[in-house]
Amino acid sequence: MNFGLFGNNNRIANLVITDTAIRYADLKMGSPLIVQNYGEKLLPQGVITDGKIIEYDTLAMILEECIYDWGIKKRQVRFIVPSTSIIVKRVLVPADIAEDELKGYLFMEIGTSIHLPFEDPLFDVVRLGEKDDKQEILLVASPEEVIHSYRDILDEVKLKPVAADISPLALYRFFYHNDMVRSADHEMILQFDEKLLTISIFHRNQPIFLRPISFQGDADFPDSSPDLDRGGIFYLEDTFKEIEKVFSFYKYSLNKGEVNVNNVILTGDHPYLNEIYRSLTERLSAAVHRAPQNSMLDSKGQSVPGYYDLAVGLALKEVL
Repeated sequence: MNFGLFGNNNRIANLVITDTAIRYADLKMGSPLIVQNYGEKLLPQGVITDGKIIEYDTLAMILEECIYDWGIKKRQVRFIVPSTSIIVKRVLVPADIAEDELKGYLFMEIGTSIHLPFEDPLFDVVRLGEKDDKQEILLVASPEEVIHSYRDILDEVKLKPVAADISPLALYRFFYHNDMVRSADHEMILQFDEKLLTISIFHRNQPIFLRPISFQGDADFPDSSPDLDRGGIFYLEDTFKEIEKVFSFYKYSLNKGEVNVNNVILTGDHPYLNEIYRSLTERLSAAVHRAPQNSMLDSKGQSVPGYYDLAVGLALKEVL
């Protein structure tokens, strides 16, 4: 299982930059995997909004602090492309287009027979199989300017960006490594972060569906345990309904009522993740599982927080 997106390299540092935090992880390969180094730096509100860098100089300054604290000066790095900028689209192409010619063919067709909501995309391709005497492929695309904005700021702070990835692929690698997914299943990954939910669906180890949902408004999180009365997540009611709509869309629109999502994995750094889990287990017809919380150990044998699963999955790129 070797998903590639926009480049590939081994033994490099792994950065996850979101609206709320920068996280870093470095793996020591072996069995079991050891998280050799990791770190987190919270971001002030407004530095990044919906995946777009707003305060460039502030982010550069914070990145320089991270580089010093984590000892990754002039390292090669992988980074995650914001889910809010990603488009996933099923496309039928002629059966006689060879696999190594797909990207060239799509480059010519984007803007004519294949329409995207932005210009100048960077894209990758996943071949799904055959349909109606044609090849069915999955086109994963992002605006060039978004990816270049992250690449450029990493260049500015003297890091060497060599590969980009998207969070659903990185998370799937992590769950694959932890034996939480099966090729035959229809798996939904719900990545609940403070400001964003990313819904993705996989089948036969391939991404089939991706949809980001930004939460409207700012939730006020009390300075107490997230295990509070469920009124604390009332603002997510519309989001839960959207998840149920995706269930129906996947079953009836994409699969003609023949199959349904049968496994859901919940992950993310949302402070009310326990409450979200309980609500989803009551509302969804499929089994809902939490991402493993104590499956990662550092070099001292201590548990690594579960929300580093994305950075670790990114580190597994080109390994699985």
